[in-house]
Amino acid sequence: MESLEGIISLGPWGGLGGDHWSYRASGGITEIVLRVEGNIKSISFKDATGLVSGTFGGRGNDPNDRGEEKKIAIQWPSEHLKSISGTYGSYKGLLVITSLSFITNLTTYGPFGTARGETFSIPIADSAVVGFHGRCGYYLDALGIFVTPANSHGSISAGQWGGPGGDPFSFRVGSWIKEIIVHEGANIKSLSFKDGNGQEYGKFGGKNANDTGEERRVSMAFMIEIDGLSEHLTSITGTYGDYAGMVVITSLSFKTNLATHGPFGNATGTSFSIPIEGSVVIGFHGRGGHYLDAIGIHVKPRDMEGTISIGPWGGRGGSPWSYMTNRGINQIVIHVGSNIKSISFRDTTGLDSATFGGENPNDIGERKTVLINWPSEYLTSISGTYGNFSNLLTITSLSFTTNRATYGPFGTGSGTPFSIPINNNTVVGFHGRAGHYLDAIGIFVKPQTTI
Repeated sequence: MESLEGIISLGPWGGLGGDHWSYRASGGITEIVLRVEGNIKSISFKDATGLVSGTFGGRGNDPNDRGEEKKIAIQWPSEHLKSISGTYGSYKGLLVITSLSFITNLTTYGPFGTARGETFSIPIADSAVVGFHGRCGYYLDALGIFVTPANSHGSISAGQWGGPGGDPFSFRVGSWIKEIIVHEGANIKSLSFKDGNGQEYGKFGGKNANDTGEERRVSMAFMIEIDGLSEHLTSITGTYGDYAGMVVITSLSFKTNLATHGPFGNATGTSFSIPIEGSVVIGFHGRGGHYLDAIGIHVKPRDMEGTISIGPWGGRGGSPWSYMTNRGINQIVIHVGSNIKSISFRDTTGLDSATFGGENPNDIGERKTVLINWPSEYLTSISGTYGNFSNLLTITSLSFTTNRATYGPFGTGSGTPFSIPINNNTVVGFHGRAGHYLDAIGIFVKPQTTI
């Protein structure tokens, strides 16, 4: 059994070109392969089980625009990837990733590429990167990461943003953040909080008795009440800049799964935000003195359940691959002839996987698409056959079973049959081996109670 912690999605950063893609490792990420020259042409990964992802990007046909291969070896488990940083900008009229650095608990690899354009970084701690997502086509258009907590709290710290003044503070709530009280004027004077059990935290900042906001008559104490059962805090955005000779937080907004509260304060200076999904804010950290000098958040995943790996069935040719989503799978694309040439997936957020198999350009097969009406319909199992094709042991047919129907069989159905008689589960991913064709396939499943 493979037990995975809950996942938080950060990003992506970059352009809107290309196709969606998503990769989740089965174990720690041990290798990253880039093709680089002027920008990031493509990226691929290997995990601790030896599974290799597809190549994301690099679809151009110009042999002079393929870049130089750069390989990063990560000595997992003593070393693990915890964040990325980079730039995105224009290359041949496209908005793409132009440089990347990879940050582990031991060192930083990079930068790779030409650091021009807008910068992005993810100031996070207590985290381990367990996958990547983004957009790709001719090049790597956009990139984000999937992270999981790497501490006993089961949370990740994002930030801080702001200045170095004031005294440090940090808290995590035992329930949910129910109430936020902001004193604001031309900047954020102070913050205080109340959790779902009525416990109070703060105030943080507000130590200048001559500038609490009330004297300027432009500041109020805003009370934001959040229903932890239906609404929960997911992130913050804001700005920091100079006020009274100090670098402090000048504005703040609080984002929930339902709305954005704010902005409060005066949005001047440097902006910050953290594009994050699958998370709940369970606390804050930062610095406070006369004012709110700096701020960051503690977040935990919404889903802390695990998965089970079943299979694979088939041959030992090709390269290992793995795909997993923390959402439902609503589309499967296979190319079929006398055997299964290739397979790819799309989840309910619109993220597309790489194509696994299909590397024989003279035998690509006929495209078949399975559409799954998630969330009322979800994938529960697969069945099929594997046998000899062109002197290779490959998957020769596949059927896909949901809680409502069976789609298929696709292919010839020759060879050795396999099936998975399981109940009370949903399929959240696939794994196997692939090269010219789909050599082998298995599934990742979750108990149905965690859907």
